[in-house]
Amino acid sequence: MEEKFYRHIGVYGICMVNEKILVIRKSLGPYTGQFDLPGGRLEASESLEQGLKREFNEETGFKVKELNNIGVCDFSVLWTLQDNSTECVHHIAILYEVIIVAGKMGDSVVQFEGQDSNGYDWISIDDVTPINSSPLVQQAANWFRTKTIPVSRSSYDYRSLN
Repeated sequence: MEEKFYRHIGVYGICMVNEKILVIRKSLGPYTGQFDLPGGRLEASESLEQGLKREFNEETGFKVKELNNIGVCDFSVLWTLQDNSTECVHHIAILYEVIIVAGKMGDSVVQFEGQDSNGYDWISIDDVTPINSSPLVQQAANWFRTKTIPVSRSSYDYRSLN
C-alpha cells in the first residue's frame, strides 16, 4: 500500500467558557466526524491574526475580540484516503487563546467549496476523548488543565476510524 506524506501548517483558536471549549464538527480530512478547533491555513498575504479571525468566523460565525499566543505543537497523523492509500500528515498547529465578542451567538457557517466545518458546539473538556476529538482539541483540553504545550511531536493513527 502506498503511503503519501503531507505537511499542513495552520493557525487555530482555543475558546474556553465555563470549562467548555468551542469546537467545530469536522466534515473533511483525517478528523472527519470529530470535533476540531476552529482555524486552518492562511490565505496569500494574511497575517496569523488575520487568518485566525477569518477562519474562526467562517467556521463558527463568531467574531474574535481578543487573542493571545499560546504556542506551537505538532502531530503525526496516519489516515486512509478514499482510494485506500495511507497518508501521513505532519500537522503543525499555531495555537491562540481566543476571546469572542460577548453576547454574540455564532451565525450560520459560511459555505463554500472546501469548507470543512459542519457547524460548531460547546463541549466540556471532561468529554474530550481520542474517539470524538482531533489531536488539536485533545491538546486544547490538556492546555486548559496544565497551561503547557509539549515540545515533542505526538502520533495518532486514524486509519481504523475513517
